[in-house]
Amino acid sequence: MNRSVKFKLKNGKIITIRRVRGTDYDAMMKFFDKFVKGKGAKFTTQYPGQPKKDKEKSIALYNNPNNLFLGAWDGDELIGESTITRVGVDNPYLQGRTGITGTIILDKYLSNGLGSQFKKYIIKWARENGVQRLEAEVYHTNIRSLGNLIKAGYNIIGIKHNVAFIDGQWLNNYILEKVL
Repeated sequence: MNRSVKFKLKNGKIITIRRVRGTDYDAMMKFFDKFVKGKGAKFTTQYPGQPKKDKEKSIALYNNPNNLFLGAWDGDELIGESTITRVGVDNPYLQGRTGITGTIILDKYLSNGLGSQFKKYIIKWARENGVQRLEAEVYHTNIRSLGNLIKAGYNIIGIKHNVAFIDGQWLNNYILEKVL
């Protein structure tokens, strides 16, 4: 995705979706700080008090042609991000045909169609870049994300047990895939 697109959320807000660039590093760090204060953070690997991501490494990830980082902006505020990373691009057996995906959205923007828009652009990019299989992992307690992935055509293919200890309980990860 090389251009920005406008999208109207179900609540009527107009959101801009575009590729995250190295110049967006500060906006991304501010977004992560906001995200971890919300309810949705306990459903992800993001956590309060986590160290800032290394700026140079982050910029390299954003600019790597084997990754797509999408951001959604409400005016100047980053409100969501979605990623796909091609796996094993240099491996003759994997050839970058699998992409690991993930999406996080600020709580007040959930259930407005933004996740579906992100998935549409991630899938389009995957097809254009030779990715034939998408993979995602979701905590078993993240019913909203699980439902959205299944609605988007992902299938549960496995479970990783006891991957995180949150709120006094061990959480499992569902492993999902979508073959394009």
